[in-house]
Amino acid sequence: MKILIASTRTSAGKTAVGLGLGLLAHEGGREVGYFKPLADRIASRGEAVYDCDAELFRAALEIQEGPESLSLVHDYATLIEDRRGEDLKQAVLERFKELSAEKELMLIEGPRNYSYGSFLKLSAGELAAALKSPVLLVANGGLGVVVDKTLAAAYFVRSLGAKLRGVVINSVPQGEREEMAGVAKPALEERGLEVLGIVPHMEELALLTPRRIAEALQARILAGEEGLDQRVESTLVGAMTVDQALKGLRRYRNVGLITGGDRADMQLAAFEVSTTCLVLTGGVYPDAIVLAKADELEIPVLLVPQDTYATARRVEAIEPQLSAEEEKLELLRQLIAEHVAWEGLLG
Repeated sequence: MKILIASTRTSAGKTAVGLGLGLLAHEGGREVGYFKPLADRIASRGEAVYDCDAELFRAALEIQEGPESLSLVHDYATLIEDRRGEDLKQAVLERFKELSAEKELMLIEGPRNYSYGSFLKLSAGELAAALKSPVLLVANGGLGVVVDKTLAAAYFVRSLGAKLRGVVINSVPQGEREEMAGVAKPALEERGLEVLGIVPHMEELALLTPRRIAEALQARILAGEEGLDQRVESTLVGAMTVDQALKGLRRYRNVGLITGGDRADMQLAAFEVSTTCLVLTGGVYPDAIVLAKADELEIPVLLVPQDTYATARRVEAIEPQLSAEEEKLELLRQLIAEHVAWEGLLG
């Protein structure tokens, strides 16, 4: 069995929903595989380039293949310039055949939204049609956004010859669940779209961590590696005087501080408050005292070549990510089991 998980818009939560379904199938003794043709959360380890979601699924579902083999292509902008859509589609089919061998369930994660990849004929609908896989749509947002985006996505996917299995409305705030069930669900079902679940928002699931920041920035980890999986709740720029910075830092907990590599005064001051990691800019190595203190306190020190402003912009754009911690995976499994009609969906 196979199912392609697509989303009505970027960051709708298709990774969380897909992983939750995978965990339930895996718990039931099924051999689960994963494939994400268009990588969009790229990281590297040595010479291996892989997608962060692929690494997450591999670890959580005990998939034997390496994470670099679970995605096929990287750097979408370069692919567009090369215009190699047809060749890529054939490569997708061949890789899927390799990965799906002896798997009882294949979870295929579509591009970041339903239209992404259209230039190369690799949008969610086109991938689903080529792989002969039904599509599960994941939607989120306010009431009107959910209905409008879902209808548009469903039309787009079906127009490309793909079969739509149903819709999961994800990450719904507590105060809006009744409205989603009473208004959005009937509106979609009146138009022939089966709503398979309404999943409440759970902030504890997605975390921004120093490890995620390091992967997204391709930063060098200089010290404090033991703290790479701590929670980063706020990110601040330390470009002012130390006294001014401390006033701001004391108002927040679990801060990721972005500052120049030559600002030893700022870096040492950060250790006096609730700092989760230091992101040092300009490619300037910090003082040895800073690194020794960071190791002692288990506060990761990340080094990037870009300037502080550019780095802050990049950090701001990083999306919090699910982790493979046992506690988080169990929470996700329970969430999907309770709020999604998963048994009928997975067969």
